[in-house]
This record gives sequence, C-alpha cells and structure tokens, in this order.
Amino acid sequence: MMSNALCIGLDFGTTNTVITTILPSGERIHHSFKSDLGESRNFRSLICYWDDDEFGKPVLKHSSGPYGISDYLEWGSDQRLIMSMKSYLGDKSFSRTQILSRQLGLEEMIADILLDLLENAKISLNDQPIKVVAGRPVVFAGTRPDEELALMRLDKAFERAGLSNVEFAYEPAAAGYQFGKSNEAKGLVLVADFGGGTSDFSVLKLEDGTDRRYQPIAHSGVGIAGDRFDAKIFDFAIAPMLGKGSSYDSFGKSVPIPWQPSKFMLHRMAFMGNKKEIQYWKSMCRYSHEPEKIERLVHIIEEGLFFQMNRLVLKAKEELSRQHSTVIDLKEIGIDVEIPITRQDFEACISDELEKIKASVEAVLNSADVLSGQIDQVFMTGGTSYTPAVRQIFIEMFEEDKISGGNEFSTVADGLAEMAFDQLSFPFKK
Repeated sequence: MMSNALCIGLDFGTTNTVITTILPSGERIHHSFKSDLGESRNFRSLICYWDDDEFGKPVLKHSSGPYGISDYLEWGSDQRLIMSMKSYLGDKSFSRTQILSRQLGLEEMIADILLDLLENAKISLNDQPIKVVAGRPVVFAGTRPDEELALMRLDKAFERAGLSNVEFAYEPAAAGYQFGKSNEAKGLVLVADFGGGTSDFSVLKLEDGTDRRYQPIAHSGVGIAGDRFDAKIFDFAIAPMLGKGSSYDSFGKSVPIPWQPSKFMLHRMAFMGNKKEIQYWKSMCRYSHEPEKIERLVHIIEEGLFFQMNRLVLKAKEELSRQHSTVIDLKEIGIDVEIPITRQDFEACISDELEKIKASVEAVLNSADVLSGQIDQVFMTGGTSYTPAVRQIFIEMFEEDKISGGNEFSTVADGLAEMAFDQLSFPFKK
C-alpha cells in the first residue's frame, strides 16, 4: 500500500546521519548537504556549541553536521565540539553535561542536530502529514546498555525536533529491505551493518511474489564498530606519545601515569576541556619522568584538538584498508612526531573485537537456525565493511562470491524510507 504522507527514512548514526524522503507521488529524494567541505549525503552526527554575547549575557548557539565542522575548525578552542552522542544513549551514568554557559541533556543535543538536519535538507513538517521510520541498532553501544532508556531518549530527541510518532526499525533489516528491491536479491541473505558504535546482523528471507520484500528471521548485534577501532589505533600508536606507559614521582616512589583507555576514547576526550582536567595534567608535568609527553597532551586539551586528532586516526584507518602501512603525522596538530603503523599492528590491536564480531555473526545464524552454507548472499554496509580483517571474517565463513555491498553510507536510510512508504509496522518499535 502506498502512503499519502511525506515518508522520511532517518538513519541517525554514531558518526553520520543520513536522511531520505519519499513524496506521496513516489519521488525519492536522496538529500545531500553542500558546505565548504564539499557535498555529501552524510550529515556528521556532531555539534559545535559557542557562547554569543547578547545584552551582556552569554547565549548558547550551535551549528552541526559539516557546518559544525567548518565553524569548529575556524574558531577552535573557544567552542565545544560534541561527537558520537549515539554511544551514550543506553548509558545510565550520562544524563547532563556542562556546555559552556548551560547544562544540556543528551536528548537536547541530539534534537539540535536533527533540527539542523531538517532545516538544511529543506524539509518542512507543517505542510503535510508525515510518516517517520528511524533506524536503531540491534544492540546499543556500551558495556551494559539499557535498551529501554536508549529508545526513550531517542524518542524524546525526535519529539523535541518535531518528529512525533516515530517508528523504529533495526538498521540491518532496513538495509536488507532496500537490497530486496534490487534484481540481485534472492533467497536467504545475511545483512551486516557496520556503524560507528555498533555492528548489527540480520538474516532475512526474500518472500515470493512481485514485491520482493525480505522477511526478517533473526537479528544479533555487538557494541563494537568504527569508534572502537579508532580507539585501538589511538591507544596503540598515539597514546604512548602523550604519556601512556610513563611514570611520575609520588611521595618518593615512581608510579605509572594513571591512564584509563575508556576516558581517552576520542569522542569522550571532548569532555576533558575543563579547568580541573587541564590543571591536573599540568601538575602531572612537574612530576613526570617524561614531561614532554604530558605537555603534548596538555596542548591537545587546551587547544581543543580532539576532532583534528580524530581525523588523523580515521585517515590512518582508511589508509590501512588500502595499504599495508602508513604514518600518523602529528605535525598537523602542532606536535613534531611521526608514528609509523602497519596493518599487522592494527589487526593485532583489534583481534578481540574481531572475535566478538565473528561470534555475533555465528549467533544470528544459530538464532535463524541456518548454516553458513545455506546463506545465498551476504550484503555488507557501513564504513567498517571496508576493513580487510572484518571482510576476511565473512570470506572465511561464506563464499567470497556471495559477498556484495554498495551505497555503504546510505542504504539504511533508503530502506527506512521505503519501509515508511510501504506502510510497514514494526513489533520491535519500543
């Protein structure tokens, strides 16, 4: 059945957000965004805040997506850049945080991004009925994520942005739904959707008939994906240049520098830019056996160079997908250090994560009660699907000629829009 509403497929991701709309006429609109960084369908899931002075009082302003990146790179440390908010959705310990002159909740920050997204996509919510289907991971990111809390927060964020009565669909199922409309679709398919915070898997079966729809059979997921891989590169290659593994004098004894890897996840480091944190690391310089390393860390925190650091790590990860070695050049952030890293180093760093991804694939096959040989096709989507070690898992489990992909960053949003247009409903909404 066709819809008489504006149908919106919204893939709010850890790293990128993608939106697709289908008009009642059936016209598909694949929204893209032009900025001084170029044109892309990806609207980065980040937000840049700054204080404006209005009548002698600070007023919090913001920009997001590619426009937030441009503003942050232009104005630097006077602003706060918040990334990977989706990773906190199921985290009970995270409720509100101080952003310059105000305290903001997670739902408020996500809503700000969604409002900017809709404005820049030129989507009006007042002119006609709307139907929104949004993506959700099978398993939310985090050590022990609270699924009910995560969905409640997402729902509130969408409502604050003017998007009410949102239905949620599993992201890999949406990708499979889109793939099912292609001529290549057949039989049983395993969809592997790799995001920034989670890796999700669905087994779907193509129904008989002309509609070519996939019926979901089983789902699994794990809170491991691109962000975790980035953190592993940072921890292995860059962190030792910033003090990890060093020691300092404490009451006449040499003790290790306190280093919590979870605190130094790149998206979490943005919360380190406060006076207390800076003073702590400056005092550590005085007692450190390698003060020049701690000084580098202080430089990064004081100058707010977390996003630039993130770009260096992403660049290294992408290069290691195409070649066997690369160099991370910290001169780009004002530190005269070059760090060589090989693909072998990277794969050794993420070996535990690779095992967990493989275990999740095995889990979805067991849940579907099918063997790997019974899968007719494997459809891989998302940026991490380019990582050779990840791809090798699927090559070993399935025949290589069964593996396909395409539109890795937009397939989920396109499938969500098609679900909305076909007026599907979802038992796993909340």
